[in-house]
Amino acid sequence: MLLQTLVMPLSQLLRLIVGQYFASFSTTLIVYNNSGTTTSLQLDYLRALELAFWDLPQPVGLQWINVAKLSDLGELEWRVMASVNSSVTEGFITILSETNQFLHARYYATRNANVRLKDKLYLFLCEDESPAELLGMDILQFYPHHLMVRPGTGAEAETGAGPKTGPSPDPRRRGGASVNTRNKDHEEGLRLDLDGGRGGAGAPPARRDINFELWTQKFVGAFGNLDAVRLDAFLPNETFAQQRVELYPNKLLNLESRSLLVGSITYVPYTITNYVPAGEGDVDPIHPQEADRSITFDGAEANVMKTFCQVHNCHLRVQAYGADNWGGIYENETSDGMLGDIYEQRVELAIGCIYNWYDGITETSVTIARSSVTILGPAPAPLPSWRTNILPLNDHTWLLLIFTMTLCGIFLYLMQFFSYHLGLGSKSGVFNHGKKLEKSMLDIFALFIQQPSASMGFDRFAPRFFLATLLCATITLENIYSGQLKSLLTIPFYSAPVDTLGKWAEAQWKWAAPSIIWVHTVQSSDLVTEQILAQNFEVHDYSYLSNASFMPNYGLGIERLSSGSLSVGDYVSTEALENRIVLHDDLYFDYTRAVSIRGWPLMRELNKHIRTCQETGLYFHWELQFIVKYMDKKKQEVLMDLANGHKVKGAPQVLDVHNIAGALFVLAFGFTFAGLALVMELLIHSVEIGK
Repeated sequence: MLLQTLVMPLSQLLRLIVGQYFASFSTTLIVYNNSGTTTSLQLDYLRALELAFWDLPQPVGLQWINVAKLSDLGELEWRVMASVNSSVTEGFITILSETNQFLHARYYATRNANVRLKDKLYLFLCEDESPAELLGMDILQFYPHHLMVRPGTGAEAETGAGPKTGPSPDPRRRGGASVNTRNKDHEEGLRLDLDGGRGGAGAPPARRDINFELWTQKFVGAFGNLDAVRLDAFLPNETFAQQRVELYPNKLLNLESRSLLVGSITYVPYTITNYVPAGEGDVDPIHPQEADRSITFDGAEANVMKTFCQVHNCHLRVQAYGADNWGGIYENETSDGMLGDIYEQRVELAIGCIYNWYDGITETSVTIARSSVTILGPAPAPLPSWRTNILPLNDHTWLLLIFTMTLCGIFLYLMQFFSYHLGLGSKSGVFNHGKKLEKSMLDIFALFIQQPSASMGFDRFAPRFFLATLLCATITLENIYSGQLKSLLTIPFYSAPVDTLGKWAEAQWKWAAPSIIWVHTVQSSDLVTEQILAQNFEVHDYSYLSNASFMPNYGLGIERLSSGSLSVGDYVSTEALENRIVLHDDLYFDYTRAVSIRGWPLMRELNKHIRTCQETGLYFHWELQFIVKYMDKKKQEVLMDLANGHKVKGAPQVLDVHNIAGALFVLAFGFTFAGLALVMELLIHSVEIGK
């Protein structure tokens, strides 16, 4: 009789809950146990739930999972994840004797499902489960909007009693953060209770009153976040004990000083996170044992988090990871750095110029700021001064001129030979072919450089016409050459600039940055240029990078900020920038984000706050503010000049030996060649005398 009296108030209670909170959902998943040993109350829950959805004015999609037909917890995990992936599941209702098994299965789906829609509401229809034990689970902090319904006991069903906290939880349980401090996977040894609970259908619990108690997890507050709180009681007269009590209170609007555990690095101007003595910082560290020090948390993205906590009344606690220590998550399930602590759930959220690197493992916020990566490379170097005399013409032109002079010298030699052979010239002496060929070559060379040569004694029209034509050609060539040479002496020539990524890849030059994360975005790229650049990337410490900033044929990673400024590490000095250029194109661009553990309940609220900061211009203002505060002004001016292609002209300089090195090189070449020729002549003369 007692259980029969429960049906009417139970039906009305579920009709109110479903009609007010679940009627607008597209799909609701119901997990229940319908077996031969199911208790009468569980059957009443099931009937009342069916009637409540049947009476809705608009149909609602329902998915049903009967755990009695499942073999183990693994199959339940798979079924829950399949339900989440197959439809927009916004509501979850359970009728189980051990609801914690569903929560483990739901958490498994949260970490592995493809669909990441934030769950709307949870309704746990329980019988004998203790609110302190069920609502004290760490996993339940990922699903703060839940309601536990259970029959009240005589001692707890006080009409008109206000909301109260349930039995005190384990004092070892910490509070203040929605981070699962246990193993990422569910605890081993869990199994589905297919026996319908601890009692059979014919064994109703003793001293059960007809009130139904409504419980939830506290979630908010600086302490006791895992405590069970009784919201209200539904009385036999089908009314609530309290008036105007919200059964699903929005716990995310006012967190009531709940701790928010954030990991951050130092990367100007996004976040500047450093440990300082106690009382000098603006936020507290995560670990309470670090009471002797605090943290300075500054930067554009740091301000996003600080204002978020001001709006939602949470207590910001920060873990500092140092400069450029993003860390990584690897295929063998190991991790390190800031992102490693996200993976291991030591912190809830990480921020500090983070791209969408591990979207399949972590959860990311909406985009915060545009960021792109390019290379700070060596500037074009002046060509060697000893090459001054050969720079006016390219290699092919020089070869053509040498071939032309050789051809003209041979032609002049042949004309002299035929004149001698035909008796048209002087017949004095014997015609020495070697000396005549040598003299012809020197005479032609003299004509080409517009220098006087010895008399050739031609008295015929053909050779005279040849020489006249040659003089006209050499005058033109000499003026072209001398004009270009004068321009080179006025404005020195430089080597071709390597100012694009394509040229950098062709040159096969190395480049470096303090972290491998700089090339994580393009490591798996299909583009040949990006593959080459990723292969030629190196990771070095600040000391090496400081020295490398002066090295030729070596580049450093540099970032273009959303405000148009350029960001480079402190390892690059202003002096090193004098001989550097910024490549015109970007290796890649992406948008920075905040990264959290999968299923973090505050992500939607953070996304709204980020959009507000962007729409009001606050983020842009903060970025410029911290550029001025933390970046060297002189260095920024030089970087902007490099990016715009502007180079400050130097003061006039007095010419030195370096400026006439080309002429000295030609003179040294002539002395060396003449000296070698003299030695050869002496050797030949000595041999002839010996004979």
